[in-house]
Amino acid sequence: MRWGVALNVRDDMSETLRKSEIADKGGLDQVWVTDFPALRYAPAVAAAIAERTKSCRIGVGLVSPILYSSTHIAQFMSTLVDSYGKRFDLLLGPGDKLALDSIGVSYSSKLMVDKTVHALKEIKKELSEGGHNCSVLLGAQGPIMINASLNADGVLLNYSDLEMVEWALSQIKTEIPKDFHLGIFPPTFVGDCENIESNQGISLSAAMVAIGLNSKVSESFGLRDQIEAARRLMKIRGRIDVEVVKSLRKDILQRFAFCGTSEQLADYMKALEKLGISRIVFGPPQGIRKNGVKILVNAKSGV
Repeated sequence: MRWGVALNVRDDMSETLRKSEIADKGGLDQVWVTDFPALRYAPAVAAAIAERTKSCRIGVGLVSPILYSSTHIAQFMSTLVDSYGKRFDLLLGPGDKLALDSIGVSYSSKLMVDKTVHALKEIKKELSEGGHNCSVLLGAQGPIMINASLNADGVLLNYSDLEMVEWALSQIKTEIPKDFHLGIFPPTFVGDCENIESNQGISLSAAMVAIGLNSKVSESFGLRDQIEAARRLMKIRGRIDVEVVKSLRKDILQRFAFCGTSEQLADYMKALEKLGISRIVFGPPQGIRKNGVKILVNAKSGV
């Protein structure tokens, strides 16, 4: 199992570089540089990390083709590979609809999916024609994007719940290519997490994923009414706050994040491997926490 951690969400550059060095020296397989919503331009941060690290791979993304053209994305990934070698992966996806709305970018779900799938093909083509060895992964949640990911080098599913992961994999309608990367990218909090509702960082992250859940998925798991109610409350309050989190209830929030001890994480990773998952990116708030990367290093050494 390949372990990665998402950085660059709220930290300044020095803190991001410090955490990337801890990950690299501590044996984590990959650091991921988030692009949006983040404070800094991801390719520039990825270049700085490449200067300071030796062995870990560096992922750039999630990068949204809604915000950048295919040519722009292909160009900055090509520059990274030319400058620092074959250490890079790219994660494409439409991006969180709520976050996009907050900056005045609004598209229908269908158009966002269509634009992302088209960009995937264009970027793969441009990188290949330029001789740039860079894996391109697709972030996915619903059946259309999951199956579209077979045109990529792999998929990172926006799930944590094992039952949902299994369901997502069952949506793949054709044979999975031999070298295809199956992974997940869940909100994560490794540590003392007895009550997810009382932990603001992980509960807000879980609520964000839940409220953005694909309609097909929410219907399949009987969550549509609860999530729609939370969405309505969020629109009234103008953001995801404590009241919105409470409206989702603990049992629902727990389906959209990993929140547990290092021992529980070890059991969780074994269960993922049985499902065929080969990589995980530990999403916020794990990489935001001051000691979050160190906790993962210690957890990995104990597996």
